[in-house]
Amino acid sequence: MSQTCKCIPRFLPLFALTLTLAGTSAAQASTPWTVGTAFKVEDGSVAYRELHYPAPGLPGLSSRVEYQDASGRTIVSKSLDFSRSVTAPAIDQLDQRTGTRVFTRHADGSLEAGYQRDAEAQLRTDSVRLTPDLIVDAGFDPFVRSQWQRLTAGESVKASFFLPARMDTITVSIAHVPREECEQAPGEVLCLVVKPAGMLRVVGWFVEPLRLAYDIEQQRLQMFRGVSNLLDDEGRPQDVVVLFEYDVAPAAAALSLTLPATGS
Repeated sequence: MSQTCKCIPRFLPLFALTLTLAGTSAAQASTPWTVGTAFKVEDGSVAYRELHYPAPGLPGLSSRVEYQDASGRTIVSKSLDFSRSVTAPAIDQLDQRTGTRVFTRHADGSLEAGYQRDAEAQLRTDSVRLTPDLIVDAGFDPFVRSQWQRLTAGESVKASFFLPARMDTITVSIAHVPREECEQAPGEVLCLVVKPAGMLRVVGWFVEPLRLAYDIEQQRLQMFRGVSNLLDDEGRPQDVVVLFEYDVAPAAAALSLTLPATGS
């Protein structure tokens, strides 16, 4: 392993949109196949939207993702390449507000990763051995589908999740929980909770469990609730509910979605 910097800069929280959907480099499709609207839990206002563009020949995966603030300004862009692995894609993400960049690249039997806090900061690099159970970024979504039978049967599934911004791999537990824990999600869904598999790994950036709701019939992500991987404009973590709509234009999605009231 190699590093250009020993320091660990402030990193993005564990999942959020990384859990969402997948991608490859793609002939840049002009129409997103799904749009996610992130609502702030504290007041229900729109924090941002994420536009997922399809990966040609890879149904259910995205070639690129654009994150836009409530005004429609693009704040973060990400490209993804699943050609070598559907659960450990190559990614390249740039926060246009701060210049923060995160990337992974496939090498011979390994996955190289890089993190740069801003354009003036040193690029920190490392590598991790590429194994069948390694999950990176939006590779979490196809992993869930690959474990569908076990999850619907009530089994708890463990996964190794690599965090490029931290250069660390953690073990997480994924389990089926009651439908009521995903109350913001519409329709019939499988509600899942994601949390560190060992209590020793519960640290400041991943204290609260994450909840995800998948459509039972099509196995598509309908809702994410937890701390987002996108910081707000002041650099603070955001607790959000992200609701996804499929095969709908961004403008239509913006008009049709509001955050449902909850019982809590």
